[in-house]
Amino acid sequence: MSEEEVLSSDAVRAELVRILKSPDFDVTQRSKDFLRFVVEETLSGRSHTLKGFTIATQVFARGKDFDPVLDPIVRIEAGKLRRALERYYLKSGSRDPLRIEIPKGTNVPTFHEKPRIETDEKSREKEPPGISFNGSWPSVLVRPFENMTEDPDENYLGVGLAAELAAQISRFQEISVLLYSPEGEGRRASDRGARFVIDGSIRKDKAGIKLAVILIDTKRNTQIWSESCCLNHEAAQLIKCQDNLAAEIAAKAAGEHGIIARTMSRESRGKTPTQLKTYEAVLRYYDYYLSRSHEKFLQAKLALEHAVEREPECGLVWSMLGRLYGNIYSLEIPGFEITLEKALEHARKGVQLNPDNQHSRCILAQVLLFSNDIGTARTEVKRALALNPNALWMQGAIGYLMTLLGDWERGPELIKDVMDRNPYYGNYVHNALWVDWFRQEDYEQAYLETLNFGRPEFFWEPLMQAAVLGQMDRCEEGKRAVEKLLTFKPDFPSRGRILIKHYIKFDEIVDRMIDGLGKVGLEIE
Repeated sequence: MSEEEVLSSDAVRAELVRILKSPDFDVTQRSKDFLRFVVEETLSGRSHTLKGFTIATQVFARGKDFDPVLDPIVRIEAGKLRRALERYYLKSGSRDPLRIEIPKGTNVPTFHEKPRIETDEKSREKEPPGISFNGSWPSVLVRPFENMTEDPDENYLGVGLAAELAAQISRFQEISVLLYSPEGEGRRASDRGARFVIDGSIRKDKAGIKLAVILIDTKRNTQIWSESCCLNHEAAQLIKCQDNLAAEIAAKAAGEHGIIARTMSRESRGKTPTQLKTYEAVLRYYDYYLSRSHEKFLQAKLALEHAVEREPECGLVWSMLGRLYGNIYSLEIPGFEITLEKALEHARKGVQLNPDNQHSRCILAQVLLFSNDIGTARTEVKRALALNPNALWMQGAIGYLMTLLGDWERGPELIKDVMDRNPYYGNYVHNALWVDWFRQEDYEQAYLETLNFGRPEFFWEPLMQAAVLGQMDRCEEGKRAVEKLLTFKPDFPSRGRILIKHYIKFDEIVDRMIDGLGKVGLEIE
């Protein structure tokens, strides 16, 4: 009997009510209607009818002539719903007794109990002795996933998933990864302790292989994140599924805005920049790019400058400092005399010290973009992608740069894929998608990208809105965006063309932006 059959309809409906009433399930009413519809249809035994056409007509009021190729409403809304459920279970839903999920590639929800952390004597015997951590660069212990299929022939899957996950996390190069040796329980590949532990279990039911993953913070002995999904039974698909799944879990747990970074960032908020350890300085950098506030820019800059003095052989902090210096140039942040040459010097040193770091390669490409060295920037982006084509956490940055550098097919493709698979993707990617839609003169889609940009303290948000609203003849809204833009950049009329061209290297797009600004009353010199 499958887990869905064991769980009562009443329990699932109670969970649905918890989700729909929670402020952490922050979605539109039609997303709530979508979730309610697919859950009720599944509980009523009609999951086989949950095709795109049915949902489009029953939930989104589309007509009988609905064509999913021309109108991707169901696919787009399903992606938003998956991310919203992910966020809910990371917040107020973290202690719920069961989970409702909609696996990618289907509209049929799954219902299953939350994985439990073992507390018996056997579990305690497995705990690594002498867990320790120094509060700086984090470490993660990945344990082979427990085989709960009652089939010993499936043991390889748990070991393989853990090994692939450890390999994916190790590519972040900001986190030390420990892996239990598969030869026996309690044996590890290293005798060092770990701040975080990743555990997992594998089950089977009629639908396929079910995987549950949990992330434990050993400092507080608490579960801080969980994930579950289904894999295809077919052996030919298992390896591909395993690789993709490991990349997704690694990005969510260990990415720049993932659970580990968020957990450790909260712990260091009360420290001054001079008190921060190197990894905490890196977290300040990530924190700035989430908000773009001037205050957090100053905190990140001071923290990284101290980190460079403390660990001069750490290539990543040189790269990040180079990126901040590049922003001083490209955004014309007042109060600094740092040149673009200094930004390039730091970015290049970061790559010299750590040539196989994808993040450092992307930062160098970004600064080269500011320098108008487009050919070399494209080369660096290709090198970054070649270092690990499956690194989901860097895919957004690579897609963003490829788009700005003129790869209008591959760049947006990478961005849209990472948006589907990683709920912690950087919102900056919407800027690149905006550029692509604006290039195609699809101003409705371009405007929608500005609503997802999520950088209210950053002048590019009202800039994008004003330019596209001008082209849409929505002049009153455009004028309000111009007012906001000028509060951030009072000298934009004289500096606007230069500021735009730091990021957009195609004259026809720049000219159309300036034309749109002119239509809402902002004349650029």
